[in-house]
Amino acid sequence: MSLPRLPSINPAFHHGEIALQKKLGIDKEIGERTKGFIRSYMPEQHRLFFTSSPFTVLALVNDEGYPVAVPVWGEGDFIESPSPTQLRFSLQVQVWNMMLGALDLDVISGSKVGIVGIEYATRRRNRLNGTINHANNGNLTILVDQSFGNCPQYIHKRNTTKRRRLAIGVQPESNASCNVNMATTTTNVIDTRVRTIIESAETFFIASRHSSLGQEANEGLDVSHRGGKAGFVNVKGNTITFPDFSGNKFFNTLGNILLDPRVGLCFWDNETGDLLFIKAKASVESLEPNITEFEGAERFVSLSVLSVTHISGVYPYSHEITDMSPHALKTGDWK
Repeated sequence: MSLPRLPSINPAFHHGEIALQKKLGIDKEIGERTKGFIRSYMPEQHRLFFTSSPFTVLALVNDEGYPVAVPVWGEGDFIESPSPTQLRFSLQVQVWNMMLGALDLDVISGSKVGIVGIEYATRRRNRLNGTINHANNGNLTILVDQSFGNCPQYIHKRNTTKRRRLAIGVQPESNASCNVNMATTTTNVIDTRVRTIIESAETFFIASRHSSLGQEANEGLDVSHRGGKAGFVNVKGNTITFPDFSGNKFFNTLGNILLDPRVGLCFWDNETGDLLFIKAKASVESLEPNITEFEGAERFVSLSVLSVTHISGVYPYSHEITDMSPHALKTGDWK
């Protein structure tokens, strides 16, 4: 969608994000409040946070330009931070194969990337949007464009355990020689199994993109955590709808959707380690004042699903909920 370029107190936001803030009359407030909050470097606590994480979630585009939210992991301390402006990943071979083979992701120098890190035990969450500086044989170096924290709302406390040790094979020499030795199916419909995983989820991740993926720090990719009660994601045919609850009002995801409807969702099955990757086009639906369809919802996001990629048993972690988010418990249900 083409939107006028709106002035902003904080240049960290693009005109899609500003348009939504302006609609609520809070653009100046958000601009002032976030000065110095969205940085071009990671503070020390963010560097320690990322480098101590057993997994994180990236946003990358696929060969069609659709953003994909993909969890990544490695052996031991697989993330390093050589400087406040860099993160370095050493990914496990299954992750590399999944990214380059099953998902056809654009993982080359110069590619945009979004990152969200979650520490479920403490509900901590930090974000980073950046650019790939180096990519080869499972090794990624990412340069920071934007770094900022997120509030713990709607994050459930979880106990993270390793499900099993994945076999380590020979890493691919290049994109062309990448072999995918995992059970992968892709369809253009939501079948019963997929619907069950989606509608039982209390958490998912959504990747979105700026329409241009330009040179400015605010013109990249974003990946966001979404949480609620089981059933907060509604499925009807090939349409997925979820409520947008009150948050930090940055509108990173929704602002991107205003500019480019292409999104990617990721769900996981806690019992089997299956991962679902949903390719879709999204729209933001305003909530009319007299509608109380879903308590706590400020608006809805509707997605027209184009394809579902189901990878069986690849995710090595189980995240059992130990304490539901008190904010999520106050939200409603689909009527």
